[in-house]
Amino acid sequence: MRNAAILALISLALVAPVKGAEPEHHLNSVSAFLGVTSEGRRQRASTLGLEYERKLSERWFITPAIEHAFGDLDFSIVAVTLGYRFNRWAVYAGPGVEWAQHEHVDGTETGSEFLFRTGVLYELEVGHLIVSPHAMVDFVADEKVGVIGVTVGINF
Repeated sequence: MRNAAILALISLALVAPVKGAEPEHHLNSVSAFLGVTSEGRRQRASTLGLEYERKLSERWFITPAIEHAFGDLDFSIVAVTLGYRFNRWAVYAGPGVEWAQHEHVDGTETGSEFLFRTGVLYELEVGHLIVSPHAMVDFVADEKVGVIGVTVGINF
């Protein structure tokens, strides 16, 4: 019984959070994206989006994102990127899907295309607030689509 009690206390000590061992930075953030796409495939459209970032380590992070480009043709994007930070700069890349709804005389058609997103950002933190200018290139259907914009979000 005594050995079981000692083992239980040691186990609790190992899994209980220790104030001094908490990470210095927050592991999660959520941000709103506002940007513009290049001319061509997305008709120089305004883009709105939402991103969630999970830090995997001090340098590595993963970011699922959803965006919608408003223009002559409306496009939506879902992508999951893996990124690497060095100081305030970060580079990231990952797969995604672009889909659009096209209206024809015969009706409406929804089409989707695989895309691969690459990008770079510069992150500024003010307390829990994050402001990050982004420059991205989406490779979709043998085309390159440039996207520039800024995210504003919070750490938690």
